[in-house]
Amino acid sequence: MLLILLAWHVAARQFGPLLMATPWDALRAIGPLVRSPQFFANAGVSLMRIGAGVLAGASIGFALGVLAGHSARLRGLIEPLRWLLMAMPPVVVVVLAMLWFGLGSPMVIFITTLMMAPGMYVNTVKGMLHVDRRLIEMSHVYRYGPWLRLRHLYLPALSAPLLAALLIAACGGVRLVVMAEVLGAENGVGYALANARSTFDTAELFAWVLLILGLVALLEFVFLQPLQRRLGRWMEPSHA
Repeated sequence: MLLILLAWHVAARQFGPLLMATPWDALRAIGPLVRSPQFFANAGVSLMRIGAGVLAGASIGFALGVLAGHSARLRGLIEPLRWLLMAMPPVVVVVLAMLWFGLGSPMVIFITTLMMAPGMYVNTVKGMLHVDRRLIEMSHVYRYGPWLRLRHLYLPALSAPLLAALLIAACGGVRLVVMAEVLGAENGVGYALANARSTFDTAELFAWVLLILGLVALLEFVFLQPLQRRLGRWMEPSHA
């Protein structure tokens, strides 16, 4: 971390304050930024978009993954669409979404949902296909209903890949929302970033970058990784 800060400081001195703020200038800009009324308005809108997009994308990907894990025919039908979405550059999706939805929250949430769903789908299908077939046959012999099979067979197998996918989706969702807001939104963190760039307020721009990195770190190290460890311990008896 110290090496990164040192390299940042040296680069800022080399390029000048118009192109790159120093770490100290960026940190000093955070105080006035978070005290401004626009900060909470923009941050709140972005957090809502991140939550809605990641939740929708994860739910759609999980539901389709469970269904495709049970049906090879459905898996074959979904696979071309999955490949297309994962191969398509996000910027193309942004341009199409702007054309279809215009500027605003529906466009940003649509982009995030569309780009998050394939990763969750792939991890769900992999988990479903790795469930021991003998256990599935035994569950049918004992007449387990769909809920019991999901709870005792599939969720233990899916817990690790799904949590890994959720971690990637949450962090990737932050980046996608900010990118979509930079390119085509009238409010939000990305809009504030674009505004700081257009006014050459480099210190505020880098202050926003630090706050975004802080949000990603908070999601990963404070919420998702502890959740992953707790659920891992909770699922251990099911593997026994």
